Amino acid sequence: MLLLPLLGGLLLLLLRQRGHLWLIGLQGVGLLLSLYIFFAVWQAEVDNPTGMHVRWNWFTPPGGALPFTLGLWLNMPAAILLVVVNLVALLVQIFSVGYMWHEKGFNRYFAFLGFFVFAMLGLVLADNLFLMFCFWEGVGLASYLLIGFWWQRPQAAAAAKKAFLVNRIGDIGFLIALLILYTQFGTLDLPALLQLMPASFIQSGDWQAVWAGAGGALPAWLLVLAGIGLLLGAVGKSAQFPLQIWLPDAMEGPTPVSALLHAATMVAAGVYLLARVFPLLTPHVLDLAALLGATTAVMGAFAAFAQHDIKKVLAFSTISQLGYMVMGMGVGAYDAALFHLITHAFFKAGLFLSAGAVIWALHKAAHKTGDHFDAQDMRNMGGLRYKMRFTFLVYFICMLALAGMPIFSGFLSKDAILTGSLGWASVARAQWGLLAWLIPLAGFATALMTPIYMGRQLFLTFFGANRLYNQASYRALKEVPMLMRLPLAVLAVLSLGIWYGLEPFNFLHAWPMQLLQVPQPALPGSLVEFTAANRLYEIQEASLWFEAFTGVASALLVLIGLGLSYLIYHLFNNRGAFYTNQYVFRSHVMRLSYSNWHLDAIYRRTVLAFGGSLMRFSDWLDRRIIDRLLDLLGIGVVVLSHVLHWLDRTLVDGVLHSGVWVAGRAGRANRSLQGGQVQQYLLVMLVGLLLVLIWMFV
Repeated sequence: MLLLPLLGGLLLLLLRQRGHLWLIGLQGVGLLLSLYIFFAVWQAEVDNPTGMHVRWNWFTPPGGALPFTLGLWLNMPAAILLVVVNLVALLVQIFSVGYMWHEKGFNRYFAFLGFFVFAMLGLVLADNLFLMFCFWEGVGLASYLLIGFWWQRPQAAAAAKKAFLVNRIGDIGFLIALLILYTQFGTLDLPALLQLMPASFIQSGDWQAVWAGAGGALPAWLLVLAGIGLLLGAVGKSAQFPLQIWLPDAMEGPTPVSALLHAATMVAAGVYLLARVFPLLTPHVLDLAALLGATTAVMGAFAAFAQHDIKKVLAFSTISQLGYMVMGMGVGAYDAALFHLITHAFFKAGLFLSAGAVIWALHKAAHKTGDHFDAQDMRNMGGLRYKMRFTFLVYFICMLALAGMPIFSGFLSKDAILTGSLGWASVARAQWGLLAWLIPLAGFATALMTPIYMGRQLFLTFFGANRLYNQASYRALKEVPMLMRLPLAVLAVLSLGIWYGLEPFNFLHAWPMQLLQVPQPALPGSLVEFTAANRLYEIQEASLWFEAFTGVASALLVLIGLGLSYLIYHLFNNRGAFYTNQYVFRSHVMRLSYSNWHLDAIYRRTVLAFGGSLMRFSDWLDRRIIDRLLDLLGIGVVVLSHVLHWLDRTLVDGVLHSGVWVAGRAGRANRSLQGGQVQQYLLVMLVGLLLVLIWMFV
């Protein structure tokens, strides 16, 4: 199942003709295999709650360290996500056939989709953090290729680079966490870490690992730092504050890519990472996750209010909903966060593909009439429900699911997260006081804002009079073909709450909540005994008191939000006052929303400005200091070479010449003594003998 999308992508790169059917066929087989795996894990969990795990030795580092392993770990969250990823990927690929049919890079696009799904499936199945990090980077590379698919457009190329670079910031935290955990425990295998961590204990403020292979004492703050590093990785990938700036720009890629990125892959990877390492996170790290998630949920919902681009509204909505999921993880509602990840995958994919259908139809109409307008700008829409009734119905169902309307899937999962946040606040108030209630307050505020901005998009796109200058383009509008309607229909049906439980107002009886049990902390023994385990139990118990209140309150907020959007954007706005640029830019509040809290400007004036100053200082240091030192070094080398040359000619050569002269003189003197006459040799020998006798006797 893991290799099938990769095989399909490679085949597409080798084929000259269109080979999308190969990838779609292999993806369908992968979906069937993932369903088989899901039911197998479901049955096996009765005997083995930790799931199924198999590993092989990959390589052994020098120095007697434990070998790195390569393996697959299938627990219930992984099995469910396999089905979600394969199903959404299959529907996106089918929709893409019609959407991308006339593109020149048709095979290249589908090959990138295959590689993307392969990387995401590998991330889901990985049994250790190092292997997970490898697939994590593979997902980043594939998203870079897909966002920048239309690389000829400067905006698409810039968006791809921005997404790639911002994600690298989060990856630094991920990498630091890997180094800390490997240094202490000698392994990054997740099932092994879940066994080794509880075998540790706190002694004199240090985490002292009892396991024989441990790397000695680990300070308490270092374990917290490892948790923060893992959280930072999730913040980058799931576009959480303060790293959410890349996701709106990622809309420059094809719309089906946006559906795939925002629904079940890429951005969901950060939340899945938190789920995978949830037992290893300390209470302080979880509290920080709750704060960041709640902040992101409010910021994303507010930024969606003033957007004109139909895809950017959904992009900021994704940021907000991911904030819900991270907040759910932080408040201990592990099961609710994963439940919302599942439901969000289907209704957000439906919304993005519905937006893609609208964009496709407007492009076709403009091409037919020779008109020129922005097909993604909602100010050029209106009245589309008369021309695209099927797309409108799908969008309406998925929008109600996102807004959290009862009997739709989003109501159940969002209600579960809000209930968990209230339970967390009632327990955390002992530590944080009244500030703890800001987390659920942010969640309920987001629950009110979501139906308002989604209602705005609904009324601007499908209701009222059409606002195209050339009405011939409006008359030329047609519904998308049947091939593109099929994925829309499936996603609309999956956005209904009936698929998750027979009680549409009680999330506790939904089957994902039954299967996704909150794992127990795997922290050092004393921390589990006195803090983490008891805290999770208290939160779960406290949450039960708020179940009825949350259901009623969230349903009322949805109705109020939809009513406000109807009054503001439809009933009292027939003349289009809220559609104009003047309205947005004259209102300070709307300007703040349109600019996404001025985050890009803030980063330009702080981080990039500091980076520019640092570059200028580096340039000055290079030219004035380093270059001068190199020049002096060069001059010194030249002077030294001249000195050595003088020494070589004067001393070394002089000594050699003197030795040669002495040897020559000695040779000539010796030659003069050797005349070749025997009488002379006998005379010399006699004289020498007489001298020896005289020396001996005198």
